[in-house]
Amino acid sequence: MSTQSPRMSIGIQPTGWTNDDFPEIGNDTPYQVILDQTIQTGYEGGSTGHNYPTHLPSLLYSLHRRDLQIVSTWFGTTFTTGLDFEAALTAFQQQLDFLQSVNAKDVVVAELANAVNQVRSVPVLTARPELNTAQWYLLTTSLDTAGKLAKDRGMQLSYHPHVGTGVMKVDETERLLGSTNPDYVGLCLDTAHLCYGGASQADLVSLTKKYVRRITHVHLKNVRKSVRERAVKEQYSFYQAIQEGIFTVPADAASAPKDAPKDLIGELDLDPIMETLLSVGYDRWLVVEAEQNPLHADPLICAQTARAYIKSRLGY
Repeated sequence: MSTQSPRMSIGIQPTGWTNDDFPEIGNDTPYQVILDQTIQTGYEGGSTGHNYPTHLPSLLYSLHRRDLQIVSTWFGTTFTTGLDFEAALTAFQQQLDFLQSVNAKDVVVAELANAVNQVRSVPVLTARPELNTAQWYLLTTSLDTAGKLAKDRGMQLSYHPHVGTGVMKVDETERLLGSTNPDYVGLCLDTAHLCYGGASQADLVSLTKKYVRRITHVHLKNVRKSVRERAVKEQYSFYQAIQEGIFTVPADAASAPKDAPKDLIGELDLDPIMETLLSVGYDRWLVVEAEQNPLHADPLICAQTARAYIKSRLGY
């Protein structure tokens, strides 16, 4: 009897079409276009965007008629303030309620207390918060509590290191993973945010190999080196970096469509990341995410480019 090998679920975020942090980016793109192009380019689903229906039956109808799934939801915690922990947990459980209503299993979180990624006028790398010992304790113990709530409902909490927050560097990511319960807190590996936050190619590969069994969600995207270097040197805000096109989809010259713009090719070699995930039979969501302005990077071409790359590496 043959056994079927583990299979990743392949998703794409609506951030290539529009942006939740800065809603005017791509705001004129109807959610129906995003969903249609998601299925057209061979993806199984994505997260919701700010312009998706808030009326649950309408959202479910739009998904079901296209045979798409909700991949996950994003939740910004404020645990390090130390204020009203019960209210923070209640808000988290409300997010879990939504997940259950759309048959999703993953909740991706980042600590946003005092974060600057949504502030348009401050340097995202240098004005961000740096957590003290007490804040680290609040964050990690609270994540364990929230992660247990998720697990008890059949869901997975995945922590997302993010530029502009107190957890964006490799050493901070390792500290968080080393201080939380692996049964409750997984890692959302976002290759581009870690790179923008200071990780080298070697750092990314090493982190992936070291913590591959803690990885429970993946945001696969690349970084345009010239924009990243300028963003660091000139101390861009996150808004400036996105508008300049710091992120792009995973692609390489071999798998990119012939009509794909040359600058879609990012600085990261994502092959070792894919190989490491495959080596342990990773079978959760692999999600393309590019946080781009659709005026400067055609979302349909980007989606096709990324899907071609993934198919070339996975065979599906």
